[in-house]
Amino acid sequence: MKFMTLPILFSALGIVGTSARKPSGQQQLSAALGAGFEATGIAQIETSLINLAREKSTPDSSTLESIAIIQQYINAMKADVLERASDTQAGLNQSWHNLVNCRLNLTDASSNLSILNATHRDCSDAESTMGSQYLNCLNTCETECSSSQAVCDQYCTVNIPDMPSPSPSPGPGTCHFADTVKGDDEVGTYKEWDSNLIYERWAHYFNGLYSDWTAKRNSCRNQVTTMQNCYQHCASTHGTFYATKKQECTDHQYDLEAAACHENSAVCQAYQGCFGSLTETYKADVDSARASQASWYSEYRGIQRVVCLLGAFNASVVSGADLTAALNTCQSTVFDPCAEERSLCLDIYPSPQMESCNGTYSNNTLQPGSAAWTAAFYTGMPNMTTWEACGAPCCASGGPEPPSPSPFPSQNCSLCTNESF
Repeated sequence: MKFMTLPILFSALGIVGTSARKPSGQQQLSAALGAGFEATGIAQIETSLINLAREKSTPDSSTLESIAIIQQYINAMKADVLERASDTQAGLNQSWHNLVNCRLNLTDASSNLSILNATHRDCSDAESTMGSQYLNCLNTCETECSSSQAVCDQYCTVNIPDMPSPSPSPGPGTCHFADTVKGDDEVGTYKEWDSNLIYERWAHYFNGLYSDWTAKRNSCRNQVTTMQNCYQHCASTHGTFYATKKQECTDHQYDLEAAACHENSAVCQAYQGCFGSLTETYKADVDSARASQASWYSEYRGIQRVVCLLGAFNASVVSGADLTAALNTCQSTVFDPCAEERSLCLDIYPSPQMESCNGTYSNNTLQPGSAAWTAAFYTGMPNMTTWEACGAPCCASGGPEPPSPSPFPSQNCSLCTNESF
């Protein structure tokens, strides 16, 4: 791979005609450029630049132009090294990712208790959040229930007083009524009165009483509907999801306990085969990556020295700096590729340890359902959550009982009413 055609570079360097017009430094530079993107090509360019400097202690304009072309060539070589480093790191990352994702089956292998426990805890955190939201919704309804009760109490306390019998008792045909009696009040039991005046007074009184009663009854009915909607909203928006999450967390707890009871030997063997194979692959990839890194380290140090030499040439022309001293500095400096390009330093992650996988559960100290198990896995459960009674085949007898969860407020608002709504 070449950045430019050699005839163009030779022309820029004045490498044409007879061999007398070809200084040895330029001949060496031509051969180096022809070597391509290899460490030997970089070394040849470096050597030829030093020899060229010796032959031309004061670089002329043609030399400066050729150096600019070489700079472009070196930039392409740097890009090539960086690309190879990036590809190597990407391959190494994938190899390591494959290895760390080779795990035991989360529901069958007791060596994954920490993972299953984390799953159970994460679920409990979500259950706690949902429970709090459900509780807040019910508390809001409970507050509204108090206000609604105050409204319905006004309706419930309306009592229609008994009306005393008029005296003398009305006789047939003694009065004619211009108004109709409303409501099932006691006025309705009298069809004839001594005078329309007495009736109208009582009818007016009971009309007002009935209107007041009707208004308070309707207000109470509206409050009942409002409360029913409030509790239905809590149940549908929060209660259902909370109950589902709670059951999911119980299932995760049972998975944790079941995994502690027994390891499936087939799953164990499959895991060991997967882990062993991918570990060998990762080790081989690491060895190959380190060898590649050593190679591009060498190349990049050479590139950095050439860049330093090119800078020395430019400085001698532009500012008249001492070329010889600058060249000596470039040759004696030990360049660190990582200091200039962090991507040239590989990130090599340590190989994970194989998880223990050796057969039937036998650790009585952490037997599911025991006090030690409960302390290890169920201490400090999130707010509004608790653990359930052990549900695995190997539960210890006589272990602690789970605490009773805090009850939620009533999901109904019993309002005082005089009739069934």
